[in-house]
Amino acid sequence: MSRSSVGTLAVGVLALAAAAAPAWSQKIEENLTATEAAVAVRNAPYSQTFRVGSTYLVKDRDYNPAEPKIQFSSLWVDEPSRRALEVAVRYCVPDDDIAFENAALTELVLLDGNRPLTRLTKLVAAQPAQQKLVRPPRYYPPVVVGPYGYGPYGFWGGYVASPGSYFPAVDCSAGASRFDLSGVRASLARLPNRTLKVKLLFDNGAVQNWQLGSGTVQALKRLPSIGRIVAGG
Repeated sequence: MSRSSVGTLAVGVLALAAAAAPAWSQKIEENLTATEAAVAVRNAPYSQTFRVGSTYLVKDRDYNPAEPKIQFSSLWVDEPSRRALEVAVRYCVPDDDIAFENAALTELVLLDGNRPLTRLTKLVAAQPAQQKLVRPPRYYPPVVVGPYGYGPYGFWGGYVASPGSYFPAVDCSAGASRFDLSGVRASLARLPNRTLKVKLLFDNGAVQNWQLGSGTVQALKRLPSIGRIVAGG
């Protein structure tokens, strides 16, 4: 594996905590280990351009407010010195068939409403989805309130304030993929500065729809490899 690949993978995949990623021991930018790079990325703000060593990054996250672990995360990585421009994505989506069929995310489309703007198809790596437990099942027993006891006429009790409830376990199909962006720099530079739809296409035919925040879209245009195009360079 080349030094360039190690740098991008370490910052991209390890920072997203993708399962089954190798534990690299090599040093990357400015004597920063892969683990240190991952910590720096994790602590960085969303939807802003930031640096780790000489690598420029932007991260974004869309999630289900009712189940925050159901989510789509992306990390956009620009290493100008190595001419590497990629996006690493991680997902935990509510479609069991994706995991049951060991499907992988192989295509990503950015849309403005229903209008496709750019399509990412140059796959660098893909981890097939696996089933992941998001939340275990929960059971709440009935709640009885009021006086209760045993008298001359037998047992007497209160009343049921809550009949009890059961919530089944919540699972998701979780995996990760990386895409090369070198061929779509111009279309990324032309993205409108607003929240966009993101369509995830899996190799089993499954489709998932998420969003990319407007702040992230604007931050992408400040990555050096894209910013030069925005500036007309």
